[in-house]
Amino acid sequence: MNKSMWREILNIDPSCKESFLNFESLPGKGKALIAFAGVSHLRQTYQIGKTGKGEYLNDRKNDQVHVHYLISTQSGAGKLTLESGCQSIGPSTMMLIPAGTPFLYELDADHWDMCWLLLHDCPEYKFIHQLKAGVWQSANTSLLYQTMSLIRDFEHSDGRYKPDIQLRLIEVLLYQIEQTLKKTPTQSAQQQRFQALIRNVNKQLQLPWSVSSLAAELHMSEPQFYRLCKKETGKTPMKLLTQARMEYACYLLRYTNCNLEQIADTVGYADSASFAHRFKERYKSSPGRWRSHANLDRN
Repeated sequence: MNKSMWREILNIDPSCKESFLNFESLPGKGKALIAFAGVSHLRQTYQIGKTGKGEYLNDRKNDQVHVHYLISTQSGAGKLTLESGCQSIGPSTMMLIPAGTPFLYELDADHWDMCWLLLHDCPEYKFIHQLKAGVWQSANTSLLYQTMSLIRDFEHSDGRYKPDIQLRLIEVLLYQIEQTLKKTPTQSAQQQRFQALIRNVNKQLQLPWSVSSLAAELHMSEPQFYRLCKKETGKTPMKLLTQARMEYACYLLRYTNCNLEQIADTVGYADSASFAHRFKERYKSSPGRWRSHANLDRN
């Protein structure tokens, strides 16, 4: 393949419809793992070409980000061109392009319905560099597409339970990505149990978790669990828990009308005073002031 062909290409016909998902504004761990994503209904012409040198995302012109491309095809067809040659992209297929790989993918039929994720080249996805770029059949394509579509649809909904539903959907999506890329078999049984516990804790932040209760869930001593948590996340158990609680509290402050008592209860604090004290320690601002500034930024 002539390497001079690799260049930045963005050739999209106006008839193509794409819904973009910005995980920076969604709850949970998604923003740390997913740089950008979308659900696409493509017609006429669609070509994306990259040199493998990185992406400029979220209007940050001087902040180049390295990402892995993961694409799930629901129907229609496309074509992927790599240095090794061309591959067809058909229904019920996954396409993976590890960070640093030059490529061109394009519409190769009358339509192409798919969803795509740009995954951060971060420690959690370091294993992707060991995987080969290409296309393969997968039973997870419909699941990924459906979950992405639900996340998109709930962005435009309203209601008291919207944040909880979004959080759960994102947790499902991250799990599906792991399964699709077959990350789980590369983890030890202990690592898998730890990750499952963290997912469960994030679903139940209102419970009075402690190092003792967390360790008991994995049938470990407190020192053993402490060391495991530090190894897997770089944080102590309570710092990890506090971070999860504060991040979800920020989401509730910014995108819901819940009062401080409701938020405190939802994220596991005995009362609004305890919550406000912890929040101010972390963000150097009261929850009410933080909410006011966040709402001004949205307008």
